[in-house]
Amino acid sequence: MELWLLFIPACLALNLTPGPDIFFVLSQALGERRFAGLWAALGLGLSYLGHTLLAVVGLSALVMQSATAFMVIKYLGAAYLLYLGWTSLRSASTMHLPQAQNSGSVGRIFYRGLMVGLLNPKVALFFLAFLPQFISQERGSVPMQLLQLGLVFTLTATLCNGAYGLLGQRLKRGLQGRERVSVYLNRLSGGLMMALGARLALVQQ
Repeated sequence: MELWLLFIPACLALNLTPGPDIFFVLSQALGERRFAGLWAALGLGLSYLGHTLLAVVGLSALVMQSATAFMVIKYLGAAYLLYLGWTSLRSASTMHLPQAQNSGSVGRIFYRGLMVGLLNPKVALFFLAFLPQFISQERGSVPMQLLQLGLVFTLTATLCNGAYGLLGQRLKRGLQGRERVSVYLNRLSGGLMMALGARLALVQQ
């Protein structure tokens, strides 16, 4: 329970922070086709599932070969999260809503979201840095732990992206003149990532 009380809020905070995926969803949501943002979010969600499976296979194989190597990956992940957090804090800026795009067919929107997620190397790197922080060999099967964490992250990310997609038009009106919202969210995300990185660096699991 302690693990989930830390992991789920961290997922929600990170997923609600405006970033490339959310801007992509909004660009689709502001287009002509109804529910385009939701289909884009579902495509991204499937890509997150793919990154989860890749992380499970890769990290599990690493654990079987060397516990020391896995620990090195965790510390490198901590350093990467610290870097991401610092970058987010430094670059906290106003939200600039993307231009509406010609949505196309539902299948094309879904496929576009899938490719945006799968072909983004930063997403794969984030999964490799984020998920191992919540893994402990003392809690049983490492592949099962990674799979459970990845599925929960995928679910929370898809729900957050879908919410942005469904509320795209309302967000466009509501965020005008409220630029500070994006600044606070970026600072929250940056502080959270730095805290997670510091937690791993200081507490050896």
